[in-house]
Amino acid sequence: MYMLEEDKFLSIRIEMTICIDAKQAFLLLSDMGRRHEWDEHYVGAELVQQVDKDDMIYHVISRTISEENKPQDFVILASRREPCSKGDPYVVAFRSVTLPTQPAQPEYTRGEILCSGVCIWQETEELTKVSYYNQATPGVLAYITTNIAGLSSSFHSTFQACERFLQKHKDDVSVRLQNL
Repeated sequence: MYMLEEDKFLSIRIEMTICIDAKQAFLLLSDMGRRHEWDEHYVGAELVQQVDKDDMIYHVISRTISEENKPQDFVILASRREPCSKGDPYVVAFRSVTLPTQPAQPEYTRGEILCSGVCIWQETEELTKVSYYNQATPGVLAYITTNIAGLSSSFHSTFQACERFLQKHKDDVSVRLQNL
């Protein structure tokens, strides 16, 4: 795990190398509807707008409780891109967006994802490197810097769950068929 604090932002990167085809990892990790299977912070994600083949907007419900003692929700643009040329990574990027059809709801505290995502490289015929990136906003920086040990543990356990999820589904033909 790597962390960099700069200009009141905290950038985090965590990496793993795993025995899975990069395209399969890309298809699995770009499916926000399945993220709750490996990320305990997510209750679920509802597709609210299919912008195009590779860009989707989701309404995400989180288990994270806000200062107002309510669960957080997010409206997230998920963009996925296949490599442009040999050696380039698969990319899945997330950021919060405002959508008039998805106003804040009183039972949730609307959260914001400034920038996060995954880059996936096919390293060898059998091995793939997966890097997760997240940039924390100034609003949560104070919490993160006072609880860095807890944050590290949380990211680590989430990433271990992601690795188990990828291993479990590395040979699922149904994932590839859904994305033809």
